[in-house]
This record gives sequence, C-alpha cells and structure tokens, in this order.
Amino acid sequence: MSTGIAARTERGQLIMTLLRVRAFVYVAAGVPILFMPDATTAAIVFGISSIVIASVTPFAVRYQRASSGVRSAAASDLVVAYGMWLFMPELSGISLMLVMWAVAYAVFLGSRRDGRGIAILAAMLQLSKLLVISIPALSAFPVVPSSSTDTMLIIGGTAAIVGAHFAFRLIDRYFAALNDAAATGEERYRRLMDTAAVGFIVIVHDTIRYANVAARRMLDPAGASLDGRPMSDHIAPSSISVFAELEARVIKLLETVDDAEMELVDAEGSSVWVDISANAVDYGDDLAMQLMVHDRSDQVKAEAQLAKTRLDYVSFFERIPVALYRTHPDGRIAHVNDALVELLGAQSHEDIIHRDARSFYDDESDRDRVTEMLRLDGMVVGYEWKMRTLDGSTRWVRDTVRLIDSPRGAFYEGALVDVTTRRAVEDELWSRAVQQEAAASVGQFALETEDVPLLCGTISDVVTEVLGTDGVAVLRRDSSGMFELVGSSPGLRVDATTLSGIADRTHMAGAPVLLRSEAEIRFAAPGLLDLGYCSAIALMVPGKEIDFGTLVVLSRRERVFSADDLNFLYSVTNVLAAAVDRAGVYQRLEALVASKDAFVASVSHELRTPLTVVSGLAQELRTRWMSLSDEEMDEFTMMLVAQSQDMADLIEDLLVAARSNIGNVAVQIMAVDVKAEVTGVLSGFASQTSRPISSDVPAVEVAADPNRLRQILRNLVSNALRYGGDEIFVRGAARSGVLAIEVCDTGDPIDEADVERIFEPYERAHESAGRPGSVGLGLAVSRTLAELMHGSLTYYHDGMSVFRLELPASQAKLEASPHPFVGEHEPVGTFGAIGPGRVGVDVAAIQ
Repeated sequence: MSTGIAARTERGQLIMTLLRVRAFVYVAAGVPILFMPDATTAAIVFGISSIVIASVTPFAVRYQRASSGVRSAAASDLVVAYGMWLFMPELSGISLMLVMWAVAYAVFLGSRRDGRGIAILAAMLQLSKLLVISIPALSAFPVVPSSSTDTMLIIGGTAAIVGAHFAFRLIDRYFAALNDAAATGEERYRRLMDTAAVGFIVIVHDTIRYANVAARRMLDPAGASLDGRPMSDHIAPSSISVFAELEARVIKLLETVDDAEMELVDAEGSSVWVDISANAVDYGDDLAMQLMVHDRSDQVKAEAQLAKTRLDYVSFFERIPVALYRTHPDGRIAHVNDALVELLGAQSHEDIIHRDARSFYDDESDRDRVTEMLRLDGMVVGYEWKMRTLDGSTRWVRDTVRLIDSPRGAFYEGALVDVTTRRAVEDELWSRAVQQEAAASVGQFALETEDVPLLCGTISDVVTEVLGTDGVAVLRRDSSGMFELVGSSPGLRVDATTLSGIADRTHMAGAPVLLRSEAEIRFAAPGLLDLGYCSAIALMVPGKEIDFGTLVVLSRRERVFSADDLNFLYSVTNVLAAAVDRAGVYQRLEALVASKDAFVASVSHELRTPLTVVSGLAQELRTRWMSLSDEEMDEFTMMLVAQSQDMADLIEDLLVAARSNIGNVAVQIMAVDVKAEVTGVLSGFASQTSRPISSDVPAVEVAADPNRLRQILRNLVSNALRYGGDEIFVRGAARSGVLAIEVCDTGDPIDEADVERIFEPYERAHESAGRPGSVGLGLAVSRTLAELMHGSLTYYHDGMSVFRLELPASQAKLEASPHPFVGEHEPVGTFGAIGPGRVGVDVAAIQ
C-alpha cells in the first residue's frame, strides 16, 4: 500500500506536465507553419483546428475526471497526425513519430485498456491511408498518388505501430512488476502503523478499511476494530463540510492536505477534536484516503479552561484591585492606597499626593494614550506600561482605569497590579518560542536542500538574529583535524585560523566551550579579543563516523548564555549533523543506483549481440537444414559454438562478480599444469580469430583452481584480441616459488593514470569506434580470482602491453628455468587480499 502513495500522485503530476508540454509544442510548432508563404487555406484551417483541439480538449476532459486526460490527448494527437499526412505529406515522417509518441504515453500513463485502444485506433487510421490513396475522388488532398512504395510505407508504419505498442507494454509490465514487488511491504506498513503514537486511518468510499491501534482507541474507547465502519458515523455535524472538502481535494485532485482541524465523534458519542493530515494511497485496486489523526481534545479543553480562568482573573482584578488611585484629568494625584504607596517606593501618602502622575511614567506618551482611550471609551482595562518609582527603579504595571463624573468634577479612578515578574516570564517564553520556531525553520530548510554550505550560511544568519549576537561561524573539520570556514553571518571578519583554538577545545572536551568574559577570551582565544569580541560559545557538530565541525557564536559584549540558549544551539547543531548525514546517504544512494544502472545496461547490451547471432543461426538451421551442405553445416555449427561460448564466458564473469560482492566465491586449489591449460585455452580461440597467438610457457605445476585459471586466461586473451595489436603471444617464467604468465600484445599502451582504473568494474581504457565492447568486468573478475588463489594480476608496458598473472608453484622450490623471468616491475611472490565487495555490483540492490 505504501508504494502506491507516490505512484498515484506522481502519475497525476506527469499527466499534467504532459498536457502542458503538448500545448506548448503545438503552439510553438504550429503557429509559425500557419504563416508560411506557401501555406494553403486547407492547411491553415487544419493547423488552427489542430492547435485548439489538441491543446484544449485534454484539459477540459481532465477537469471533469482526473485520469481522463491521457486518452483524450492521445486521440487528439492521432487526429492531428492523420491530418498532417493528408494536408502536408512532406511531414509524413513527423506524423508517424507523433503517432508513436501518442501510443507511448497512452501505454505508460493510461490504463491498459487506454493503451490498447489507442494502439488499435492508430493502426486502423494507418491502414485507412491505403483506402485514401486508392480513391481518385480524394485527389484534392495533397497526398502523393499511390505507388508500391507508398503502400509499403503505410504497411510498414502499421507494423511499426503494432510493434511499438507491444514493446511499450513489455516495458510497462517490467516497471509494474517492480512496483508489485515493492507492495510486499504492506504487512510491514501495518505493523509499523500499529506501533505509531498517532492515529492512521485508511478510507475507501467512506468505509474504514484499516485503522491502527491509536485510531481505534481514539474513536472507540473499548478499542474495538473500526474496519468496515462508515467514516461518516464518526464525523461531527459541524465538520461534515470540512471532511467533504478534504475528501474532494485528496481523492479527486490527488492533493496532500496538512493540519485540517476537525471534530470527530467516538463510539460513545463524545467529541474528539483532532488535527488531520491526509493524502491519497493505493489500497488494492482502489484509490484510498489515508488520514493521520492527532488527538487535540485535551488541548481544546485546556484552552477553554484557560480562557475561563483569564475571565475570572480579570473579573477578580476589577472587583478587588491591589493598588488603587484617583487622579484629575490634568494629571494631579488625588488619592492613593497603601498598596500603591508601597508599589511606588514612597514612605507615606504625602510623598505622592498632589504630584503629577506623568512623573511616574517611564514613557509619558503612555499617559497620553490612556487619556485618549478614556475620552473615547470611558474605561481602559489591562493597559500595561512601565512605571518609574521614587527610588529610580522601573516596574511593569497593569492599569485598569475608568472615567468618573461626579458633582466635584471628572476624575480617573483605577487600579494597578505589579506585573514585572510576569512580563519577565513572558519575555523568556517569547524568547523560547522564537528559538523553537527558528530551530523548526532550520530543520525544514535542511529537509529541502542538499547544499550543506548553503545550510551552514542559513544557520549562521538565523542564530545571529535569534540570539542577537554579533556573529556566527560554522567550521568544517577534516580528517587531519584542520578547520575550514563553510558558513558565517554577514559581515563576520573572522577566519578559520582565529577560531581553530576554541574549536579544538570543543572537540577535545566533547562538550560546549563557554567564554563569558574578556579574561576568559584572552586566555582561550586572544585573537578574538583583538577583533573586539568579549564572549563566545562553541558547540561541536557531531557526525555519524567523524565529527563534522564546530558552531561558534561571538558577542562584542560580555554575555551570559542561558540554558535555553544552549538548548537552542544544541537543536541547531543536531539539525546540521542530521543534514550532513542525510547528504552523505543521498550521495551513497546515487552511487548505488548508478552502479545498478551500469550493470543492467552493460549486461543487456553485451548479451544481446551473441544471443541475436545464436537466435538467427538457429532459425536458419531450422528452416534450411535440409538444403545446407556439410561445409555450411560445419560453419554454422562452429559459429553457434563460438557465440554460445562468448555468452557462457560473459555469464561466468557476471556470476563471479555477483558472488564476490556477497563473499561467496569458492576456489578449489590443486596442482595444475600451466602449459596444458594455456594450450587448451588458446586452441579455443583458433577458430574465432585469424590473428596468430603464440605461446612459450614452461611445463610447471601451480597451486590454483583449473577452472578459474582458464577463466583468467580467456579474459586476458579476449582483452588482447579486442584492444591489442596484430601480434599476441603468451609467455611464462618460474622463479622463487612463483610462476608468472604474461599475455602480451603490440597494441597501444594504456595511460599510466588508467592502469588501476581498468581493474575496476565497468571500466574500459579503450573506447575506439569499431572495436567490440564488453561489460567491463573481465579484468576486475580476473584480478579477484587471482588474489583468491593467492596470486596477483598487474599491467605494465615495456615496448608492448603486458598483463602479468603470478601464481604460487605447487612445490616450495623450483629448479632453474631456461625461460628468463620477464620484467621487474612488481616484487615476486607478494600477493594482495581483497574484501568481498571490491568487485561486482550490489546484488541486493538489483533484486
């Protein structure tokens, strides 16, 4: 079920992209043709009609039904192609290409029925051209009069259409098979969803087809299964229209909806307030809607209770003020109570009475605002302003005041509440909220980009703004412990060398380094003090295998970083670390996909050539075996054997590569006569090439696997035949318990930079036109087999190209050989070991 989530949505996006591209192409290609000097009236009318019908019709049809745009678009293209053949026969080739294109996207983007119907319609229209060119009455069209060539072209075009349809179907089935294989994860999806803390519900036509444990507990306190129940039974009347709009967007438009607020009803009739995120998924053969449900009932209840508490608090405050005062409209204080005397830091009432109230406002404009609000509304409730007390300190107060009209004149009567502590807490909470929002925005940006330096620069800007510091820098630490600057806030003039000292301390301690004063900066990072920075904090950015680097925050004043600041910086560094790990994983996945593509492309290409020859020869033998002479029969048989052997050798290389990657290549070491094996391998090439291959190998036994030895020799000789010169010979020499077999040719030398690369999978040093290709595994497999038999395979050029295979002799000591040992480019008797993944492709990825 999870695989269809992306498939359905992506197909809808592909269809819309196709329709837009078609419309653009029709307008871009059709309009200039209409203004050609020799364009006929019929061609102009046909062109305008084609542009309008082919461009607009699919959009109109798709507006009514989301999956119908493909069929109407393909049909429009077939009509346009037919008209091009009638009115502009010089574009008949483009007409046929347009038909092929219509059949292709009908097969890949439409249903199986759509693809088959479009292919049949295309073939029928193609065959109908035979009727058109055979009727003289239709000679008004600019079609060339009928001829045998025209007839063959039409029949050939029909065959091409039918063949293309079957080819497209095979490709589509292949990708469908891959999708079906991925669908086996449905059971894993169910197990995973049942352990999720949030509710997941899958709905098909208003019927609940699946609900995880969290969803069942949410909608049925007894925890009973919800499968088969109508979802509408659990939608509160107030949310019916919201749910209908949600379903229309997800099912009809294939959109993804996030955080829709809704009221549900559980089995007992109680309201459940939820936030719902929804998207379309494939559930069997049906298009379903998957809901992710977050229960926010407790939050709604808490918000209601909080609102009630606030109202009670305001009411209580108005009835029983803490500090009371009465002033005249001109500002003179007429009366205060004891609580206000204490609040203002006075010794007695006389210290306050008759003073101007403006003298207690830190900002006198606050008094003007209160006066204006009283003039307009007669009352001000909960206005907060900063008070300046008699001892010079400041406090935040909450002012509730009303205008009183009395026989003695108007005056203001109000109550003040000291809210200094609350304001400090709110400022702290606001700071936390800003930090959390900033951390969330950084995390979201990290999910949207693979550019680590860009993310580092963004993090520097965000941290600088949120913490109000004077600069932030992000350093990357390489394997040697050196640092480089990869991101910094604008205007920061600090280099990596200046910051490396504090960064080193962070990595050595494995904990944040906090420098709070000039003295600490002077001791730990004197270079920062010279630049005017008085405090700093540095945090290590962790990594999966090695630490990524350090985040350094600088301030030009002595600053104490709070625990909230430190938690915020931890959040940012963790986001950066996760982004770095994700970027590395993404690169590894790209390399894995490239390896798989190289394997599939190479195998499909290289198997096709011998298989085509074998198939053709077999067909020839089947149809003409009675009429073939003995010489021809022998020739056909030898060709079959040669091509079959090529396929067998290629498949053997592929098996070795795949098994090597999973550590499952077996070799059976025994005493092997090298001269006999070389003679046998070369005799197999005698019938495949006219170039002579000579050999001079001593009759020495080596400790090796005979099958693997022959496989190495075949690969080396084949390589020489493909890429070597006219002269090829095999020579050998024994010394110090080691036998060296060298396959030499007079071809061009391999560049020194490519010597090791040619032993890697899918690599070839020669790409000359006209030379036969290969999968690029022969040398890699040969080196692997040589090392598994405790030998080695190397290359050098000494007047000729030489591939040297060294194998241990079967006895500890050899008698002096008359054959001189060739070359001194590698120490004799030193062998390398390999891991199981050095050669081959990732078998698990291919499966």
